[in-house]
Amino acid sequence: MSVASTGNSDAAGADARRRELVFPAHYRNPEPLARYHLVVIGAGPAGLIIAIAAAGLGASVALVERHAMGGDCLTVGCVPSKTLLAAASSGAGFAAAMQRVHAVRARIAEHDSVQRYRDAGVHVFLGAARFSGAAEVQVSGAAGEARLRGRHVVIATGARAALPPIPGLNGPGICTNENIFELDALPPRLAVLGGGPIGCELAQAFARLGSRVTLVEMQPRLLANEDADASALLEAALRRDGVSLELGRRVQSVTHGSDGKALLLDDGRVLAADVVLVAAGRRRNTEDLNLEAAGVDVDRDAGIVVDERLRTRNRRVFAAGDVCSRLQFTQNADAQARIIVRNTLFLGRARRDALVIPWCTYTKPEIARVGSSKAELQQQGLRFETLRVEFGELDRGRTDDAADGYAEVLADSASGRLLGATLVGHDAGELIAPLVLMMSQGLALGALGSLVLPYPTRSEYLRRLADAWNRRRLTPFTARLLKGWLNLTR
Repeated sequence: MSVASTGNSDAAGADARRRELVFPAHYRNPEPLARYHLVVIGAGPAGLIIAIAAAGLGASVALVERHAMGGDCLTVGCVPSKTLLAAASSGAGFAAAMQRVHAVRARIAEHDSVQRYRDAGVHVFLGAARFSGAAEVQVSGAAGEARLRGRHVVIATGARAALPPIPGLNGPGICTNENIFELDALPPRLAVLGGGPIGCELAQAFARLGSRVTLVEMQPRLLANEDADASALLEAALRRDGVSLELGRRVQSVTHGSDGKALLLDDGRVLAADVVLVAAGRRRNTEDLNLEAAGVDVDRDAGIVVDERLRTRNRRVFAAGDVCSRLQFTQNADAQARIIVRNTLFLGRARRDALVIPWCTYTKPEIARVGSSKAELQQQGLRFETLRVEFGELDRGRTDDAADGYAEVLADSASGRLLGATLVGHDAGELIAPLVLMMSQGLALGALGSLVLPYPTRSEYLRRLADAWNRRRLTPFTARLLKGWLNLTR
């Protein structure tokens, strides 16, 4: 079993079209301007949004990309993983699922293509970027050499999968999200290292496609940063799909043989696998940028050091997205990109700490989250109340036989202002949107009091939360007043 083309001519053709859109083979870099308003390094979600938004406002923009327009999100991240999950859940076979992955990537690549950005007025430079001064970047590659000077430079180079230092964790059949979508056949036995979102999503997808999947996670539960009840529901769902879970376990070494790979666990047992998927961390892409020449600091854990306006120590250089963020999500990169457009072109004072960033793990069931967890609020010494609605108690949950899952919100005890929320269940990533809006606008649960919703829908959980909050506000004193008033008006 190799990591190469899927062997399907339709998939290969779609992949060739995608590559030609996002990194044309015979492309030549344009003649650079003497100076740009913005030089953007990296054409992932953050870089693309900055470039096209700034150019649309009339700014001169140079965009540099060394691999492929669209970044990880298009090529090896959100788009292929969610497509594979959808195909696996629909009952597709492996070949059909992979064909769909390649076709969807090619279709979305049109939106991220070099030509689209050139047509929008962006000067696209293909090649590796390296700082040669405080706001000067040297580009080198097959498409040509160029020296770019900018009023501001934005670093949006993202992050990549990291391999932990486990002996033998290299060579054929050792995959990350960066090459798992190029497998030419379904692995009979797949070992997944890491119980975070990527590991859980792909473990479930491959199990549904027919692999015997074992997931190894060093923490005692999956998605250790999420609500414990959410983790428990996900663990049960993965087991139902046939995934074997080795929780609280570490891989000590990997050996390669003619009959596959042998993973030695820390309890002495040996796990056999044909392919190993490593989903156990990411590393920010900063090594080759010569950041010292620009006076940009890098922290080992946090990446490029920026303030709340996303400025580095060099006030002419900004950073956005995974390269400088704890929350490594496309939606976070998108939001930070919009901050940078305001702060670089219009002397804005927008801040990233004002953002409300939700996220979702797209397993079945989905797990969506926004804001703080209970543990975080307790550490901050904040008084809060927990309100919870079981989706199985909603009429729509009964009609659809969808009892699994819940919505839980954490609200300020005095005001009812939302501090955090977790949703688990079908379309949790969609259902959390009203709560994200409420948090971003500083609204309290009382604002849901007049909400009218279609019946029956899962969105009824919002009304249930409002009713639960109102019942808690009905103190004994208030109840006596109401009873007295009703007695008077009888």
